[in-house]
Amino acid sequence: MRPILVSIVVVVGLVWCGGLTVASEAGQAEPSTHQHLTVTVEKIQSGLMFFSQTGGLEHRTVSVHKAERMGLSQAKKGDEVILVIDENNMLIDLHKKGVPPAGHRLIAGKLTYADPMWEVIEITNAEGKQTFAMGEDASSKLSVMKEGTLVRAELDEDNMVIDIHHAH
Repeated sequence: MRPILVSIVVVVGLVWCGGLTVASEAGQAEPSTHQHLTVTVEKIQSGLMFFSQTGGLEHRTVSVHKAERMGLSQAKKGDEVILVIDENNMLIDLHKKGVPPAGHRLIAGKLTYADPMWEVIEITNAEGKQTFAMGEDASSKLSVMKEGTLVRAELDEDNMVIDIHHAH
């Protein structure tokens, strides 16, 4: 009787986690807590890209190297750019206006491992265990998450976690 009960609990748990993954990935392309702000490149100087102030956003700068890693290359003064800002006012993506963000996806499951330096995590769901590198800004969010927590992570084009939240 006991092995049957354990088997049932395991199967129900896997189906539930799989349902979360499908629902999450089939839903929004990114969490609704993200703001998409249209700004203009004011200048590019000393390896930094300066953006205009808009809608409550202070002047913001991004290194040219980081902008290129996020997919914004060959930018010049006057270009309109979309900044994607998370709920903590952190830049998680940018791209030229009219160019859709490429390759972002969501994954949901149980946080089964986070290394002590918050550089690597492991998420387990119906697809199995998957390991991901953490982006600098997203890794700080791990301080409030324990192993075993159900999470929803946003991955960029390089399969790096750029945002992570508790799954609801």
